Amino acid sequence: MRYGQFCPISKAAEILCERWTLLIVRELLLGSSRYNEFQRALSRISPTLLSKRLSELEAANLVFKRKIPGSRGYEYFLTQAGNELGPIVMNLGEWGMQWARDQMDLEDLDIELLMWDIRRRLDTQYLPPTETIIKFHFTDLKTFSDWWILINGDERDLCTDNPGKEVDLYFTCDAQTMVDLWQGDVTLNDAINHRGLKIVGDANLKKSVKKWFSLSLLAQHGRAAIGED
Repeated sequence: MRYGQFCPISKAAEILCERWTLLIVRELLLGSSRYNEFQRALSRISPTLLSKRLSELEAANLVFKRKIPGSRGYEYFLTQAGNELGPIVMNLGEWGMQWARDQMDLEDLDIELLMWDIRRRLDTQYLPPTETIIKFHFTDLKTFSDWWILINGDERDLCTDNPGKEVDLYFTCDAQTMVDLWQGDVTLNDAINHRGLKIVGDANLKKSVKKWFSLSLLAQHGRAAIGED
């Protein structure tokens, strides 16, 4: 997409404003580097378009790729120019939290992104050094209603198939309640007392949940008041 203007905003927009491009940059900034990681966080992008967008970012010198040893695949990393998009993307996210969320509807409730975000934001320093298994059950979903997160030290894995291991802690609620909790729109206590969230299992994990269940990076930015200047 070309605007035919010398303005640096237009030149930046030519690179960054193609569909999915900024979300791929978001994932790179959050630590995703492998193709399957992008697919987990961006489940609605086609493999062909994902490959195209990564190639375009590489051609724009925002991304470089490195061969994965012993594999046919590549890892993708931000260049200096790509990393300097960090504050811009965060500011855009903060603006979106305050001003754009009223545009959201049920179609935007991407449970795969939610669970991928929860998985990567867990603060493992407050979890046991041995393997911990947490199960999430969403009462209103017909597909992808059950998710397991397996944590062992700093390693964590996200599954939609039962791993066949004993679960240490269960979260049960509807999907919207978990999204609202994740984004900071409701507190954990409100979700439990008024929104039907149930947390059952290991007493120590339940007691410390506010320490290890880290919310979205943007959770502190609430909606702007209507009519706010």
